[in-house]
Amino acid sequence: MRLVKDLVDSRIVLYWIAGSGKQLSTYLASLSQAEEWWKAYMFSRYQGEERRQSVLDRRTNFEKRRRIAQSNELIPMSPYGRRSTDIPVKVDVDRVSEKLNALTGR
Repeated sequence: MRLVKDLVDSRIVLYWIAGSGKQLSTYLASLSQAEEWWKAYMFSRYQGEERRQSVLDRRTNFEKRRRIAQSNELIPMSPYGRRSTDIPVKVDVDRVSEKLNALTGR
């Protein structure tokens, strides 16, 4: 899955696409909404027994603060949680700049 930032109807939107290019999510207004949608989608696809009651890992911020406080010279391997859904999402494809350039004629 890839997160796309695009210009649609004169507004910037985010949406998730599959590897084939098929759009999976609706248009989302913010990165936090995109992250929430992705986490809910990933949790819905999991077939095993889920022990976690929340999609958020409560240890993330506590563990990160604890490690930083213990040693400023060591960089933790994963300052986030243990699951892929604990890692903050980022935009993979940014189509906004190319569309703005096309509109302005650059």
